[in-house]
Amino acid sequence: MSAKGEAMSTTANYGISYIVPVYNEEFSIVDTVHRLHSVLGTLGIPYEVIIVNDGSQDKTKERAKQCQDAVLINHPINIGYGNSLKSGIQNAQYDWIGIVDADGSYPIEDIPKLVDEMKNGFDMVVGVRNNAGQIDRPVKKVFRWIYRTILRLVVKDSIEDANSGLRIFKRTMVLELLPFLCGTFSFTTSLTILALGKHCFLKYIPIQYHPRKGDSKVRHIRDSMRTLQYIMQGVTFFNPIKFFALLSFCMVVIVCIPAMVFAVFRMHTLSLYYMIFGTTGTILIAMGVLGDIIRISFTQMTHNNAPKRDLL
Repeated sequence: MSAKGEAMSTTANYGISYIVPVYNEEFSIVDTVHRLHSVLGTLGIPYEVIIVNDGSQDKTKERAKQCQDAVLINHPINIGYGNSLKSGIQNAQYDWIGIVDADGSYPIEDIPKLVDEMKNGFDMVVGVRNNAGQIDRPVKKVFRWIYRTILRLVVKDSIEDANSGLRIFKRTMVLELLPFLCGTFSFTTSLTILALGKHCFLKYIPIQYHPRKGDSKVRHIRDSMRTLQYIMQGVTFFNPIKFFALLSFCMVVIVCIPAMVFAVFRMHTLSLYYMIFGTTGTILIAMGVLGDIIRISFTQMTHNNAPKRDLL
């Protein structure tokens, strides 16, 4: 295995495993795999393509079976985008992991640019969708803005595209982070933030984004809330002082200052109750976060012993 910040050396696991998570992508999966083979075959390094069918209800499974030059993992039910990637990562055989969606939105032909940067010693290379704002629907633009605002508040480093679905990263790096990574749409966001938290080397490459084929499976409100949860978990685990500083600041603004205002206007009973309930709520949140970190730490020690998913 290659060490952090060093180019890949020729080892028993030399190569790249490219994972394609799919859910109801019957019309695009075969073309996606064909394009991947056409591009990866020109790189001059060993590779494999892994399709993870996440409980599709259309003919995706049947179409995927036609790709005899790809490894196929089938989930009996839908368990989420991030969990599909985790299945592929746990079953991958090579040092580098690549991911791409099967909806035709990412330029697979740009993968060699990402590989060239990985050879320079980066831990992860991300394709930045410079034209995403021109393609996104109004609702998605709002949630993308919320994403960026939250990231600017909790992450010191500049993140050009937190949730791009075209990227390559080292398998050793992501295996350490698996217990923290979101099992749904926000897998890539949590991976980006946690990689920065571990001071990994990241590189951003501009790419052209295209309108997806078919309907989006993203649930913006639910997935955004889960993303926020995983961001807080990662920040607390790698930089607890930052989390508790933010929590303290929020307590002062939301609890202490309003309680003082009530007291100034001689609403002493209301001020007292507000302070008691606000302080109690803040303490419970802090205890919950600490308990969650203990749970994740235990999971991190045991996840490597978990059985791999069956390949069907």
